[in-house]
Amino acid sequence: MARGDFEEGARFYREAANDAPGDAEAWLRLAKAELMAERPSRAREAFERAAAIRPEDPRPVVEVGFTHELERSYDRALHSYQRAVERAPREAYPHRVLGTRLLRWGQAAEAVQPLERAVALDPEHLETWKALAIARHEDGDSEGALDAYRGGLERHPESVELLLGLAASQVNAHHFEDALATYGKVTDLVPRFAAAYVGRGILLHELGLQDEAEAAFEKAVSVADDPAPYRARLEAYRRLRAEAPGPMSPSESESDGADSDR
Repeated sequence: MARGDFEEGARFYREAANDAPGDAEAWLRLAKAELMAERPSRAREAFERAAAIRPEDPRPVVEVGFTHELERSYDRALHSYQRAVERAPREAYPHRVLGTRLLRWGQAAEAVQPLERAVALDPEHLETWKALAIARHEDGDSEGALDAYRGGLERHPESVELLLGLAASQVNAHHFEDALATYGKVTDLVPRFAAAYVGRGILLHELGLQDEAEAAFEKAVSVADDPAPYRARLEAYRRLRAEAPGPMSPSESESDGADSDR
């Protein structure tokens, strides 16, 4: 296998599995070798042998589902993931796999329930919180998405990935001040994260704080490894400000008032 001779490796593992038919690990090793040899149907047979030996273990059945996906048999893959959940309903892993695969296939509404079950069973798993937030958002539940990001951040408060997801959801919900604070947490954690300063700049502009917005765009330029695209954005913002009509000065306001009196 290390030399890349997967055919010969699979042959060796098959002999070992046949010599120890009750050894689940031998069948799992064979299955992985068959996958390396690009024979998903043979890998599936070996995973099924391991699943029969370990009737309460969802992992071999999940692997069966993956082999079906390699062959683009998504209905059969879904059935395998559902079988895995039935085998181990109190384990987060099969629920997580079922939910994330449904989400990947564009079935966000169907993904929500298994992902909720997965986070209930294993609330420390960061990626499940992210998947749940995305599923809720795609299903039209903006507040639910926010709750999922917050739930993940309660356990992983320094996750930049979750913070960025939360900020995006807050922007989508028009919670601009909350999003601004979230981007602030990102830049505190990663001071050279130029894109986060751009996010702050856009939000500051939306809040009418143009000087602060320009300063945020300037900060992005100063910290970026490749400042060119950020400098272009800064220059575009400066042009926008120069072209936009500004507020009247007090003297102009007084002059207009005097003219109207006359």
